[in-house]
Amino acid sequence: MKQLALILCLVLASGTALAQKVYKVIQPDGTVMFTDSPQPGDGAEEVDVRPINTAPALSSPTDAFDDSPAAELEKGYAEVRITSPENEASIRDNAGNVNVDVKISPSLRSGDKVELKLDGQAIGGGRKTNFALTDMERGTHSLQAVVKNSNGTVVASSESVTFTLQRRSAILQPAPPRAAPSGGGG
Repeated sequence: MKQLALILCLVLASGTALAQKVYKVIQPDGTVMFTDSPQPGDGAEEVDVRPINTAPALSSPTDAFDDSPAAELEKGYAEVRITSPENEASIRDNAGNVNVDVKISPSLRSGDKVELKLDGQAIGGGRKTNFALTDMERGTHSLQAVVKNSNGTVVASSESVTFTLQRRSAILQPAPPRAAPSGGGG
């Protein structure tokens, strides 16, 4: 039986065998044999061999995978986003410190720089994506990250993020501690 299956597979897999006729011969002992050259008088029956199902290879657009430097410049940045603080966040820090994290995807290209804007004014920049703002005034502020190329042209920018900084009022400072009156009980 294994021999029969092997022969059948070889016949079906062979390209030249498909171009020729295939015959099924039943031997006197009952075994089945497949052949392409039957002998006269052996009772061979022609087998209908169907063509193998094939499909052409799918072609992919080559420009979709263009990773040349020129193509990379044209693509720009997929994402420029301020991840911290979150939009509409309320931050409590009496020293007025706020950490800002910017996510850029793909990574910052050579020559490009990040500029951070606080309330519409540029306050810092460079190749880093983390900024530490110190001694900020309390109140509501807006942040935006802008990516500029080596010519200073804006190539990408984030959505504006608004946050509120809460810190103790300078007017409402607690009174300095007073010395307890010394009591002479005597």
